[in-house]
Amino acid sequence: MSAATQNNIVRVMLVDDVPQRSLRVAEKLTGDGFDVIARLPSAAGLLFQIEQQKPDVILIDLQSPGRDMLESLSVINIHNPTPVVMFSEEEDPSYIEEAVDAGVTAYMVGGVEAERVKPVIDVAMAQFKSFQALRQALDSTRTQLESLSVIDRAKSLLMQQHSVSEDKAHKLLRTLSMDTNQSLPQAAESVIKILSQNKKNSGNHDN
Repeated sequence: MSAATQNNIVRVMLVDDVPQRSLRVAEKLTGDGFDVIARLPSAAGLLFQIEQQKPDVILIDLQSPGRDMLESLSVINIHNPTPVVMFSEEEDPSYIEEAVDAGVTAYMVGGVEAERVKPVIDVAMAQFKSFQALRQALDSTRTQLESLSVIDRAKSLLMQQHSVSEDKAHKLLRTLSMDTNQSLPQAAESVIKILSQNKKNSGNHDN
């Protein structure tokens, strides 16, 4: 997080190919308390600029945004998620869907108007924050489910190969976890690797 964000000053990167409009929007944003850190006339080199400037929100209004720009936004969304507000004359539903999939937080049909930029940015940033929290929660849930799956598999192998109860298998995993200073899922993965190899070797001997 940038020092500016910590001071509650939102850093805006403005991408607009109409100089006069870009200037009006930048002046209005500055007057509203935003820090306009860059005004770009096109999306060329957007990835580099974002990496260098580290904006808190990106505001885009281009006559012909193109799909190359959407590809850049997709990369940003994966590696450095940032709220993106996009104004465009493009009303094609398929393009709007592509833009949203690429990481555009708010898509507004029509050119940017200085007077309505602030509320749009405020809403976009709130939506982005909520979406990121949801994504983190889903990632956490997915990790927990994967861990449970690994633990269940390890317990199953212990029960099969050592003829122990499920409770005993779980206690063995917990003991191994503590003795080896590993998390329970890590200990379970170690058990799976060893017991799976033992099962494979046993099968080879039977043949």
